[in-house]
Amino acid sequence: MDPDLPPAPRIDGEAMLEVFVHKSMKFPGAPMNNDSPYGDGDRLAALGHKILEAAFTDVLFSQRPMLRAEEMKVETKLQERVQAWVEGYRWREKVRYVPGSVDLKQPEETRRLFDSYVGAVFVGEGFQSVRKWVGALVDPKASSTSTQAQQGLHSEPEFKRPKVEPVAYGGFRGGYMPPASPFQGQVPMYPQPSQSFFPPAPPGPPPPLPPSTMQSHSAFLPLFNQTAQQRRLEVTYPAQFTGPAHAGRWTVQCVVNGVEKGVGSGTSKQLAKEEAARQAYHAMGWAPRKSLPLQRHARTFSFCVDI
Repeated sequence: MDPDLPPAPRIDGEAMLEVFVHKSMKFPGAPMNNDSPYGDGDRLAALGHKILEAAFTDVLFSQRPMLRAEEMKVETKLQERVQAWVEGYRWREKVRYVPGSVDLKQPEETRRLFDSYVGAVFVGEGFQSVRKWVGALVDPKASSTSTQAQQGLHSEPEFKRPKVEPVAYGGFRGGYMPPASPFQGQVPMYPQPSQSFFPPAPPGPPPPLPPSTMQSHSAFLPLFNQTAQQRRLEVTYPAQFTGPAHAGRWTVQCVVNGVEKGVGSGTSKQLAKEEAARQAYHAMGWAPRKSLPLQRHARTFSFCVDI
């Protein structure tokens, strides 16, 4: 590695496979790994291509003295620098590919290799990490990226929690308390209505299961799919992954005939899908309801009160 280059940001092992294993090693029509936040190397290269141009343009924009617009043309300057950066990091030596199938020294292959690495850094650590790295690559002698370049000229003001006045009693502010009733603390002279007059409230929707218990109750997904198939309903499970690759969360929707019936989230796609199916199962009214016991009417008594 060229000692004048800054260390490249670290990426995890799954991203390393997508970056340094050439697509010539994969069989034609190989499906993407939908459980991975990266997908495949082509996705990372397409993402990294745009992110690298944005970061490099921001670096040129922040240089002093200011560059003119025609001097900030990204593509011509960037391609020459990428060639030097890939050679400096000696990344071509790490690439696994089918010999004779591709020339890694071609400009498009060099750019794809660097773009895919940038895409992996962006997915794992965000744009600021890419911006800081590219800034150090453009000017290796710079100690760090300026705060103005990272946060913009006008940063957002710090959020302050609004002051809430204390509530003394029943929603009355300022410490006011209504006068106590003269009958407070006395036993009423009339009987209280029996609880049996009021039937119990119907059960509400079930609370979401914690992650530890969801695994032991993972029967809703096959049950829901079987019931939907019997009723000729179309069911899809759109999924989305958010957060860093090592600590992200999956969010899965259960869509029945184009209508969302449940949403689940979890550390794995299967847990989120199971929770979405469980909510949809209850939302469709397929869960059995417990019959409410009939309550006998309590007897009423006539009474007189001497006043």
